[in-house]
Amino acid sequence: MTPTAGNPLIDSSEPTANRPTMPAHQDFSSNLGTPAQGQAVDPIQLVLKNIVLLMIAAAAGVGLGVGAYKFLGPKYVANSRILVKHKNPVPIIRDGKQLDSGERSAHIEIILSPKVVERAVRDSKLNELTSMQGSEEPGQDIIDSLKITRVAGEDHHQLNILRLQYTSKNKEESKIILNAVIKAYDDYLQDDAQANYNELSKLLEQINEELSPRLQEKMLEYQAFRESAPLIWKTPPGTIAGPNDSTNIHQQRVQSLATERLRVELLQQEVASRVHSLKDAINRGEPHEALLILVKTFLQKDQQSTTQTVVTGASERQQLDAQLMPLIMEEQRLLERYDINHPDVLSVRHRMLAVKNYYRLQGIELPIAMVEKDGPNQGAPIAVDPVQTYLVALEQQKSELDNRLEELETLYQTSTSKAKEFSRFETQEQILSDELKQIKSIHEVVVNRIEELSLARDEGYQLQQISPARAEGDLKRIIKIMGGCLMLSVLSALGLLFLREMQDTSIKSLTDLQALTPTPILGTLPLIANPNKNLAAARQTGLDPMLYYYHDPGSAEAESCRSLRSIFFVRTSDANAKIIQFTSAEPGDGKTTCISNLAISIAQAGKKVLLIDADLRRPMVHRLFGSREEIGLSESLSGDIELSNSVQTTNIDNLSILTAGRIPSKPAELLSSAKMHYLLGEAAREYDIILIDSPPVLAVSDPFILAQCVDAVILVIRMNKNRRPSIKRALEQFESNRISLLGTIANGKQRMVGEYLYNGDYAGGYASNKEKPKQSPAREIKAPTEKTEFSKIT
Repeated sequence: MTPTAGNPLIDSSEPTANRPTMPAHQDFSSNLGTPAQGQAVDPIQLVLKNIVLLMIAAAAGVGLGVGAYKFLGPKYVANSRILVKHKNPVPIIRDGKQLDSGERSAHIEIILSPKVVERAVRDSKLNELTSMQGSEEPGQDIIDSLKITRVAGEDHHQLNILRLQYTSKNKEESKIILNAVIKAYDDYLQDDAQANYNELSKLLEQINEELSPRLQEKMLEYQAFRESAPLIWKTPPGTIAGPNDSTNIHQQRVQSLATERLRVELLQQEVASRVHSLKDAINRGEPHEALLILVKTFLQKDQQSTTQTVVTGASERQQLDAQLMPLIMEEQRLLERYDINHPDVLSVRHRMLAVKNYYRLQGIELPIAMVEKDGPNQGAPIAVDPVQTYLVALEQQKSELDNRLEELETLYQTSTSKAKEFSRFETQEQILSDELKQIKSIHEVVVNRIEELSLARDEGYQLQQISPARAEGDLKRIIKIMGGCLMLSVLSALGLLFLREMQDTSIKSLTDLQALTPTPILGTLPLIANPNKNLAAARQTGLDPMLYYYHDPGSAEAESCRSLRSIFFVRTSDANAKIIQFTSAEPGDGKTTCISNLAISIAQAGKKVLLIDADLRRPMVHRLFGSREEIGLSESLSGDIELSNSVQTTNIDNLSILTAGRIPSKPAELLSSAKMHYLLGEAAREYDIILIDSPPVLAVSDPFILAQCVDAVILVIRMNKNRRPSIKRALEQFESNRISLLGTIANGKQRMVGEYLYNGDYAGGYASNKEKPKQSPAREIKAPTEKTEFSKIT
């Protein structure tokens, strides 16, 4: 058989050793991983699947909680509320705002401190109570059982209402302990208020005595500095200057000189470039006309600079030269055509005389020696060469710019030195100003605080118990024990279920499948929830009820098959594949059902399809379509009958099938014969699509023999059945045989009650090729009992 175009698998003339290796993206071994790698567990599905077991675990947890509560015994919670408020009735104002005090967190932390609790133990003799007997640290035990929360007021507020709760196994003693803690905190507030006032007042007075002389001394020092420093301030004496209140004139002068120096340097470079260009042209012997053009180009630029002086920064000499040189050139041009007394010549000379007079008024040296004539043309210059005149003018401009640069450099150095000297005064002024501000700020704080203390001599807090202590049973304890045992039981059950699920290596999702192979997933087909749903229609048509695409084209299964068909068309078109082989890793993966329904969908799309059953060990296609099985692929390969006579038509338009025929004694040798290539080539000329059903790759080597004759191979994987090690071994075999997969199909994506299996034990069909199995008689469709014969078909 001649290889199909674009088919790397069909050319059997090429030895296996010389076949090209798989591309990098088809290297399965680098993507297989361990069996549990990439395992994804859906928590919701896990819970729904084991809801009964979880309910049993929850009931056990409730029973455990009841027993734990009876063993641990009840507890009582004593509750009381206290009002803590500031004593000072006079509001304290600072920075225009009224100060609030009595932070909620401070009160709570103080009450829970060992200082207050141990005082309560000591004053009220709490260590003699029954519940405290045997305790090594009664104060710490009380702190551990005491809880305080705020029920009214806000942070930094003068009023706070706090709720105190104490938990104990003795109902009466819980109230005694709570009242003792409240009394101890009240005593603490009374003792602490006076001590704090005395200590703070003494400290503030001491600080004020030290800061006042220091502040006065620093103010005098700052004022003396401002009077002696050579700086100019915008603020009047006696006030603290800001960052921009002083002016450094020399610093501004340095910036101006730097700008002017840069402008003159640019002009100097431009003039030097012109001198160099003009002299270079003269030395090369350029014609006089070319030199004039070069001069005119420079003059045009100077004329533009004259009109845009601010932008270009042209010098005054450069502007005058730009006016004089065109007049000289105009005079030369007119003298070539007219005599010296021609009106145009006289007019040009009068304008030249005016420009020359302006040179003199400005004190600028003429570019050439202007000799005046006698007679009526007195005062007019003698005609000269414009090129030489312009060159002299450029030399004079360069000399003038050099002198200007020297003057600017001298002024810049002088101004820079003075600016640095003045900057030292600015730095000293900033240091003195910062020190004075800091001292003033501290002094103001101290003075304000002293004034506040004078208004609030009786500063502090007072406590009032606004509700008596009452003890009640601790309902939360019951909830905690019962809830804890319930959660522990349920979480333990969930953990065990999760571990069991993680150990399950079956492929449950498309993510698991994608983690195993980079081969694209062509589509998914759902599990058939009710295999006998189409049984009535099957009796009438003679087609198996599992051909759901034919019996129930509006079902979800048929719609999934349509989606698979769309992607199948795209992938086979891109790969230029016409002969496609379907296989699976293990028996019972549903490849025969998958390829049969896909063949029907492709045929109903208008394609002429041939479905070949190449499973010469346990054929199943004839059972699905109710066709005869005594004549098929085996007879065509052995040469007993022509292909056209072996192909059977079906009730479905555009769909023909070639059954396996009689089961041969040596299927592998028959499939590897040259006749297989010839047969597929003959079929490719008659049909648009040829689909081949082949055995599982982990059972026999037949799929790899067939793969040498087809355009593409598709692997059918059954979700929740195939395990990772099995798929890994199958992919490794594809790789070792250098066979690239066109894609995979995820079959049985949803869970169903039963499973589709091959008829009988698969090992019995593939274990030995020496004995020829008995030929299965043609199956007659009849009503099923509990499990129809159709459910045994792959």
